Amino acid sequence: GLEAIIVYKLTKSVAQALLGIAGLWLFARGTEAGVATLAEFLLEHFTGAWALRAATLLVRAATVGRLKILTIALLGDAVLSGVEGSALRAGRWWAPWLVVVATALLLPWEVWEIFRHPAWGRVALLAINLAVVAYLLATVVREHRAAAPRA
Repeated sequence: GLEAIIVYKLTKSVAQALLGIAGLWLFARGTEAGVATLAEFLLEHFTGAWALRAATLLVRAATVGRLKILTIALLGDAVLSGVEGSALRAGRWWAPWLVVVATALLLPWEVWEIFRHPAWGRVALLAINLAVVAYLLATVVREHRAAAPRA
């Protein structure tokens, strides 16, 4: 269980960092030109309705303000996920608590988003995060009880 959480956190960190870097690249190229280039890349290299939907969504949604917020959020969460995964891997005593608190704080937002815009991907993400919180909380409580002095 713990190894799966570590892999998940570190993989998520790398993926979000790459997306954040893509956001920075879009700023460097000029938001509109960068988004148009990215949409063109999707349409040239991928087939299927999903590529057309993704390209259309990019062009419609990519305003400078939204891209700034998204890039900052992606890079910030990439750093947090990297710290969480690395701390868990290093066996730091505080690492499970960090993951539990950081993940649990976002659960109400995820539930709200599911009610606003239901999607299976959101439900899957919520289920993964609930499982991570429950597993780590159970692990931390079990370790705390084992370390507590007996009276």
